[in-house]
Amino acid sequence: MPAHKRKPNYNPTSTMQELMTAVCDYYGDPVDDRKEKDADHVSLHDVADEFDITVMKARKLLITGGLYSTVLSRKVQELHAQGLTVAQITEETGLKRASINSYLPYAHIIYNLPDISIKAERQKQYRERYHRSPD
Repeated sequence: MPAHKRKPNYNPTSTMQELMTAVCDYYGDPVDDRKEKDADHVSLHDVADEFDITVMKARKLLITGGLYSTVLSRKVQELHAQGLTVAQITEETGLKRASINSYLPYAHIIYNLPDISIKAERQKQYRERYHRSPD
C-alpha cells in the first residue's frame, strides 16, 4: 500500500505489529488454562488499561500473538477451523458475535490503531463536524 504524501510514514502493518509486540511483551509468559495459573500474572484487564484498548481487543491480540489459550478460545478456533461461520459458532456456543470474533486471531490489520490512515482521519473529522451540535 503506497504511503500518502500527507502521512508518508504511515504503515498500518508495522503499526499493528508494534502494538501486538508491545501488548505481548507487557503480558509476558503465555497463559494456557491447561497449565497451572500464576496468581501474579498480568490480567486481560491490566493489558486493556495499559494500552487503552478493550478487553476483547487485548484478548484477540494475545491470541494472535500465541500467548492466550482457554477452553473457550480453543473451542471457538476449532469450530472456525472446521469451516463454521461466526453465526453458526454463535448458535453452537451461545456467545455473542463480538465475543466470538475476540476469540479468533487477527487475519488482517487491527481497527482503531493509535496511528490512523489519512482516510480514517478524514472520516473521523467528518463525523465530528457532522455530529457537532450548533452553538
